[in-house]
Amino acid sequence: MNRVSSLLCPVVLEGDTIRVLDETLLPHREVYLAVHTIEEAQRVLKNMNTRALGQVLLFFYSCLLFKEQFSIEEIVERFRAMRPTFDFPLLGQLIRRGLRQQKNMNSVIESFINDFDKARRQRAEVLATLLPQEAHILTICNVNGELIYLYEALKKIGKSAFFYVCETRPYLQGTRLTFWELRRNNIDCKLICINQAAPLMRDGYINCVVTGADRATEKGDIINKIGTYSLARLAHYFKIPFYPLVQYPKDVDVDTIPIEQRPKQEVFMFLEGNFNDIEAVYPSFDVTSFGFVTKCVELPL
Repeated sequence: MNRVSSLLCPVVLEGDTIRVLDETLLPHREVYLAVHTIEEAQRVLKNMNTRALGQVLLFFYSCLLFKEQFSIEEIVERFRAMRPTFDFPLLGQLIRRGLRQQKNMNSVIESFINDFDKARRQRAEVLATLLPQEAHILTICNVNGELIYLYEALKKIGKSAFFYVCETRPYLQGTRLTFWELRRNNIDCKLICINQAAPLMRDGYINCVVTGADRATEKGDIINKIGTYSLARLAHYFKIPFYPLVQYPKDVDVDTIPIEQRPKQEVFMFLEGNFNDIEAVYPSFDVTSFGFVTKCVELPL
């Protein structure tokens, strides 16, 4: 079975151009945006053309491509202004640490990206050992191909997997990205509305929850796509294990991290009409405290 996903590497560097997979056009079209300036990089980040792994790759390639124009600290601040919830300062620290060892930006970036993909595969293997023999997995949002790694790891140790994919309103990353890439790779899955999770948990259709996490604390709090917190509370109530995939937890107070408030018009983005005069609210992330997390599955260092 040929399992591939363009979401496994949604941002690439070709010469003096960063090519970014426009995730807002999936699954209907696979289009890559050309980024030549730091302002264009900020724009694709702000417009949600890329997210999750894509924003990590975009940051690293921007540090490489624009290093003569901007310091690492300046690029960190520009990216953080567009996506305040994500820990871009940490990525800047990783680059500076690498430069102290290798002295060459190209080598630092190449090593990090290669090692990061290997670590994601290893994390999927660890998670596979924690999941039930017949894993009925509920997901939310999208973790850029890592569910494919998880499926392969489960099969390798003789376990089965079935995915219930939340639509993930309002950007529908679950519908347009996760569901698309699972079906494209012939992996059993069903799409659900997020308000269907409770009865499915109650009736035994779901026996574990796997999510991503933009931020994590050392004690196990996470910040992830809005809707994650409600699933964690439901899983806790129904005694279903809840496993977020996290990277580089920090000793911080999660409540001090700003939650990105997206434009209200985005709540209506897949409806026809002008909704500029209609009030709405869209906090794009929420906080799940450690008491509702079974175990954070970290990237191996």
